Amino acid sequence: MRALFQQLLSVKRIVILIMGLSMGLLMTGPVISAEVVRGQLLYENHCQVCHEEWVHDGDRSKVTSLNEVRRRVAAWSQHSGLDWSDEEIADVADYLNRMFYKFAE
Repeated sequence: MRALFQQLLSVKRIVILIMGLSMGLLMTGPVISAEVVRGQLLYENHCQVCHEEWVHDGDRSKVTSLNEVRRRVAAWSQHSGLDWSDEEIADVADYLNRMFYKFAE
């Protein structure tokens, strides 16, 4: 019985160690701001129906700056009747930039 108890303690220690290491790795990953997450949600709920990823692949040669991404998001917001705030436009543009365009901010 004592040997079984010792084995269980060893397994428990290993599990705790693995969980601790896993949490440490999760906490050191890239930080994604709330604004980027909101931009992603807005994009996925309102834009992705028509704009699949391939659209942004073709746009890369036409879009030359983050300001241009913001201008296009603003135009489509009005065109689609979404009337997003400046903050929402910036969040979507920042999400698109992070995912596809990679312009320096």
